Amino acid sequence: MFFPKIPFWIQILVSLLLGLVFGIFLNPESGFVSALNLKPYLPWMKLPGDIFLNLLQMIMIPLVIVSIALGVSSLRNLKDLWNLGSKTLLYFIFTTVVSVNIGISLTLIIKPGNQIQNQTITSNQNNPPAALDTKQESIPEIIANIIPKNLVNVWSKQQMLSVVFFGMILGIFFLTSRDSGAALKAFCHSLESFCLWVVKVTMKLAPLAVLGLMSYAMVQIGFSLVMGLVSYIGTVLLGLICILIFYGILVFLFTRKNPARFLNQVREIPLLGFSTSSSSSVLPYSLKVAKEKLKLKETVADFVLPLGATINMDGTALYQAVATVFLSQVYQVDLNGLDLFLLVGTVTAASIGTAATPGVGLVILASILYTFQIPVEGITILFGVDRFLDMCRTSVNLTGDLSCAFIMDHIWKETKPNEKT
Repeated sequence: MFFPKIPFWIQILVSLLLGLVFGIFLNPESGFVSALNLKPYLPWMKLPGDIFLNLLQMIMIPLVIVSIALGVSSLRNLKDLWNLGSKTLLYFIFTTVVSVNIGISLTLIIKPGNQIQNQTITSNQNNPPAALDTKQESIPEIIANIIPKNLVNVWSKQQMLSVVFFGMILGIFFLTSRDSGAALKAFCHSLESFCLWVVKVTMKLAPLAVLGLMSYAMVQIGFSLVMGLVSYIGTVLLGLICILIFYGILVFLFTRKNPARFLNQVREIPLLGFSTSSSSSVLPYSLKVAKEKLKLKETVADFVLPLGATINMDGTALYQAVATVFLSQVYQVDLNGLDLFLLVGTVTAASIGTAATPGVGLVILASILYTFQIPVEGITILFGVDRFLDMCRTSVNLTGDLSCAFIMDHIWKETKPNEKT
């Protein structure tokens, strides 16, 4: 860190605020700098953030594999694995369904789509996003493709469900073959130590990276479009706040701990998630915070957090629900009670396995719109403000992962040594 005596979360917060100010000042719409003069400097503005993200993503895949493998292997038996895994999965599904319902309910009450004029739709047709692939795999294909046929290909494409599956298989091998897997397990411990060392070094760049990424993001956001979509943005932000309150209630109910104290302990994680828009990139530091600040059992942290970064996307699920109902209002596509019920199931299923990288939510949204016969080109309305909302929902996604790990640490109990399996 550049200023060791200043708490890390304050460094990140100050960098965010400075990036916000610089980004607003440099945005061509502010009139201080022209887009033509600014263009050559944009890659340099983003460079610290790119280095920061690339360093974290460099060790993300091996860290996920060894964290899950070592987490599973530290369990006493397969019964513990089933117990922890089933509780975690049920928690993820429950919070995702609640998040989707919050999003749908708020959008139906506020009706932000009714406030968008036809001129807004027309003006944004001139700046469409890159082509979005709406092709969907069947459920049997999705299940089959979770099993990685080629680890190198899975690694290069960052197919996280396959990575998690491989880590689980490796952990089960360690758990059931303790002697024959000793050397490989020792290698995994060494690899984990290396990854955590990279995280420690990389975090020294975090304030500068956050400053650059925030400035770059604000330069890209069009102020006129933001003002035109203020009701939509407000609906999404209100929904995300409701989710955070929901997490606080769950933390109190299951752990009897002060939710405000929990949020204070993990405050750096949402700030990093906001600036990077990538749950997977922040995962290494989330593991560090869970073990060192929250004092969670390594077994729980190593199992829950990588899994959560892959399939627990409550903020993204809420955003997709709000965006779908919002665009149905814009295009006057009536969604009846059955459609809304199916929307809950569709968004819940779509959010599981959503890649934890910036912008991918729009691709998933396109497939959802196609399912409900809402014009896919409506995404052009949302494209200009997606980056900002992506930053916000990533913060919520990361907080959800940590709250799950915190709760599981309290409610999950290992089998005793003398207990039969």
